[in-house]
Amino acid sequence: MRYGFYIGTCLFLLVVQTTILPNLPVLRGMYDLLIPFVIFISICLPMRESVPCALILGLIMDNLSGSPFGLYVTFYLWLFIGVRFIIKFLRVSNKFLLLVVVIVAVLIENILMIATFTFFEPAGQLPADVFLIVAQQFLWALATGPVFLLCLLNLAKRFNLQWDGAAPQPNAYG
Repeated sequence: MRYGFYIGTCLFLLVVQTTILPNLPVLRGMYDLLIPFVIFISICLPMRESVPCALILGLIMDNLSGSPFGLYVTFYLWLFIGVRFIIKFLRVSNKFLLLVVVIVAVLIENILMIATFTFFEPAGQLPADVFLIVAQQFLWALATGPVFLLCLLNLAKRFNLQWDGAAPQPNAYG
């Protein structure tokens, strides 16, 4: 049941992000929906299950996106390491922490994307609307990121999934 939940959620997010969101003009500036999912698996899954999941997600996104190969694998792996490091010192049940982690992760991914495309662009020139896109993604992350992450945590609690990751037991999530 647990693996079915993770695989189903992952495939649903991949389909939504790659096929539905680009075709809806209102949601065209949406951030990477897999960021809250990687944070979720970093919190809930043990190391032996979450590292391969994050790496496979990164490989799938590298193949589906037009970005240089390895960009998403690198970002998801460092996001996983960062979240694991942070939850050793801070409580996961803190809603403000979840807000900050999602927003910082979206901003770091945008900085990494801008740096990568600037490096690979022959003239080193960025598109004219790059800062508008970053601002839109920041606002979307501010509005929906923590809610999305809390929904994932509540779904996992509702399905009575086993919590043997780095986080405390589910009663700490509210």
